[in-house]
Amino acid sequence: MRQVQIAAGRPYEIDEGDLAPAEGSISALGYTNQPVVDVRALWAMLYRNRIAIILIVATALLIGLASILFMPRVYQASASVQVDQQTNKILGTEDTEPVVSGADADRFLQTQVDVLNSRTMAKRVSDRLGLARSDDFLTSEGAGSLDELTPAQREEKVIDALVMNLTIDLRRNSRVVGIAFKSRDPQMAARIANTYCQEYIQSNIQRKFSTGDYSRQFLQNQLGLAKDRLEASERALISYARSTRLIDASNGATAQSGEADQPRSLVTANLVQLNRALGDAKAQRLQAQQRWEQAEGVPATTLPEVLSNSAMQELLQQRAALNADLGQMRQHLQPDHPTVLRASAQLSELDRQARALGESIRNSIRNQYLTAQRQEAAISGQVNALKSDTLSEQDLGVRYNILRREVDTNRQMYESLLQRFKELSAEAGVTNNNITVVDNADVPRRPASPRPLVNMAMALIVGLGLALLYAYGREKLDDAIRDPRDVEAKLHLPLLGVIPEFSGTNLYEALDAPYSDVAEAYYAVRSSVELSSNQGLPPSLLVTSSNKGEGKSTTSYVLARDMARLGRKVLLIDADLRRPSLHRYFDMSVGSPGLSSVLARLIPASEAIRPAVDGSPAFLSSGPLPPDPANLFAGTAVKDLLAELSGEYDIVVVDAPPVMALADAVELSSAAAASIFVVEAGTAHFGQARTAVSRLLRGRGNLIGCVVTKYNARKVGYTEDSDYYNYSYTKEN
Repeated sequence: MRQVQIAAGRPYEIDEGDLAPAEGSISALGYTNQPVVDVRALWAMLYRNRIAIILIVATALLIGLASILFMPRVYQASASVQVDQQTNKILGTEDTEPVVSGADADRFLQTQVDVLNSRTMAKRVSDRLGLARSDDFLTSEGAGSLDELTPAQREEKVIDALVMNLTIDLRRNSRVVGIAFKSRDPQMAARIANTYCQEYIQSNIQRKFSTGDYSRQFLQNQLGLAKDRLEASERALISYARSTRLIDASNGATAQSGEADQPRSLVTANLVQLNRALGDAKAQRLQAQQRWEQAEGVPATTLPEVLSNSAMQELLQQRAALNADLGQMRQHLQPDHPTVLRASAQLSELDRQARALGESIRNSIRNQYLTAQRQEAAISGQVNALKSDTLSEQDLGVRYNILRREVDTNRQMYESLLQRFKELSAEAGVTNNNITVVDNADVPRRPASPRPLVNMAMALIVGLGLALLYAYGREKLDDAIRDPRDVEAKLHLPLLGVIPEFSGTNLYEALDAPYSDVAEAYYAVRSSVELSSNQGLPPSLLVTSSNKGEGKSTTSYVLARDMARLGRKVLLIDADLRRPSLHRYFDMSVGSPGLSSVLARLIPASEAIRPAVDGSPAFLSSGPLPPDPANLFAGTAVKDLLAELSGEYDIVVVDAPPVMALADAVELSSAAAASIFVVEAGTAHFGQARTAVSRLLRGRGNLIGCVVTKYNARKVGYTEDSDYYNYSYTKEN
């Protein structure tokens, strides 16, 4: 939403963020932004509400005093117990809660506190002391008449009283829990506090014993059920194995091989063994095939198997020796010599034997390959046959495995329940306790309440709090403009001056007095108006306010009179055609011709104006009151009249009617060259004043500032010494 602000005597539009002055900026009044906590405004608020604050605080103190005098004396007895999460084990198998830290430990201790605060614990204490069987306890607690109570109602009231007066103190970073009880009887308070400790320990032991007994009975029942389930599952497994002729061979296989996770059936065991044999046969066949393929494509005598044969090595040695002898013979003998021919024949025979031996070894390699191939085929056929049997057996083994797993599960459950039952049976006679008494409650010698100093301090604090809350709420609900600084801070208008409240009997004499505070304040307003623009006095000046009785008529009259006394030609117009008041200053009647006659064009303005006399301004009265003044101000009649009169006078001062609920002031403000807004201190409300200013600005009125009237520093909470709007003169000055 766009708003209008005044700067340098002219209105202009600004955004919401521009309403507040920038941090550290200097306002038109010459002071910086107000601090976060305005001590002066706070003191003013307290001063304005001082009577109510004193009454509220005094009432609170009287209530505190009455509580000291009339409250019954209440005694408090305190005991304490130590709560441990874990107790010492006797057998080594007792149940203990796990040791935890942090939030879990806090929850454990808080649980114990809730147990102490429970109604069940209160009933145990009541039964232990027999509080419901007599009237002593309820009478000491001020329960009233007990004659018409039934036993159930009496017991209910006793439990309520116990719970209400019990205080459990869970100390920080400690396992010690305080148990305090308040009663009008000190002996009764000590007895109940100690009984709470004893019953708390007894209930803890009883709760643990009951839990163990219940556990044993529960385990015994579950053990019988587990035994029956185990026997039934074993019989079902054996019956199914017999009907399907499934033989479990896992125990025998594990015992022989020493390996776990062996097959459970004979078919599966045979398949596993044949599958391993098939792998070995396949490896042997591949090895033999590789040897044969290598031997098939090369001369037999070059094969490694042939060369490594001992017979072949012997033949090769003979051949080498014979070949050496033959070489020597050929050096001395002819090739056809019988000796050479015999040696050549022997060499040929050795070559033939070597070739024959190599072929024989090659044939043996081939036979090994063929044998390995046939073995692999035979084993593969058996494996395929066993695979079919195994697949058929697996269909039957699904149900068998289910039954077997059920047997194993039931056996484990039975064994664990049996072990736990043995432990609980051994612990049946052992009772562990994790709660010990630290301090027993002694009979209190002094009452715990009332405490005079505490009661009075609380009464004072509560009284001050209520008083401050009342003052703050009243200030928030009451948005009256009391401080002149609020004009610029809230209305965003320059402050032209502050008129102090007149305390005398004759305002007119005070205005004429040379050292009057009121006169000096109006002089300051006149100077502010003259300096509001660099062009001097505006040709026409309108004075208005949000409501009646705020001092706008007096302000317009005094400004016009002071300017006339300075030698200026001034005309004062009473434009309030509904409730005129300026005619009293000039001893004129309301019915004489005036502004209404001029606007109705009954007479010219020169005939209706009363001339200036002895330094007073010329005056145009309101004239006869018309039935509808808004119609007279509509159009350009007022603007034309002011333009005509501005040519004859230095300044025309117009006393306009209030802005709220009337359209007259808005029409007049748009016609006047400048406007002044008057606010009565302590009476004008911020909401109304802001609405009035907004209406004037929307009507294109030129607001040059605001005047605060009837300002009394003491009434709003400021002393005259600290108020900078007031300055006292003496004749010596």
